[in-house]
Amino acid sequence: MLKYVGVWINLCILRLDGKLSSNLAFGKPAAMSTVYNSISTPARAVDGNHRTGLFFSLCATSKYGDQEPWWMVDLRGYFHIHHIIITNGADPYFAAQGLHSFTIDVFTKNPIGCALATPVQCYNRTDPMGRGETVQFQCLSPVIGRFVRIKKWRMTNILDKLVLCEVQIFSTNAIDCAPLRFFHRILGARLNSTNVIISDVDDVMHCASRCGDGDCLAFNYNQNSQQCQLISTSAFNDSKTMTSSWDYYGMDFC
Repeated sequence: MLKYVGVWINLCILRLDGKLSSNLAFGKPAAMSTVYNSISTPARAVDGNHRTGLFFSLCATSKYGDQEPWWMVDLRGYFHIHHIIITNGADPYFAAQGLHSFTIDVFTKNPIGCALATPVQCYNRTDPMGRGETVQFQCLSPVIGRFVRIKKWRMTNILDKLVLCEVQIFSTNAIDCAPLRFFHRILGARLNSTNVIISDVDDVMHCASRCGDGDCLAFNYNQNSQQCQLISTSAFNDSKTMTSSWDYYGMDFC
């Protein structure tokens, strides 16, 4: 059984400079509850192509019958989410089942790997978006998080689906703060990632410091060999191994 031990959070007095980032979601890893076909993949919503396409061929689309469809992107960093821009599908055949009744939620933990992950709601939309319409949704206040999920909470009929042709995410820049890092310690576990940098260190604090100095998001630490594995680009399909010699520090599972 995984055991949660502690939380390290980088805290600071935050001031926002009012300037917005570039699109944080572009090219980042994305996942969906179900995928309509091999063309309408989750990545379609973050490929920078704003065209809506015939039969949603250029859009991320869920399957028929998915009664709680969701789409999520890993921003591979922790940001103060300011607003999200969403482009709806335009194909007339599916127009009646367009984007409606959905929430935009932000997580610090990966809800796929951690069922206990708690979202902070950025926005709740009830009425439908227009066919091919692009709308900006602004959070009531900047929400700190790494994972952004769009989820439908009501389906109108069996033909209803979640369709996202493009999702853009922007943050408000923070000053007087070091880059945010969130590490939860999981005893006896290791994240198996293909993107690992191995570093020899003196102790776990040295490993954490190495992670904090770069673009690292998580790390594995072996207390016996003092080996430090820095993980900068974890993926939704990364697996975990239960092993007594390793501990995992990060937010990809709990």
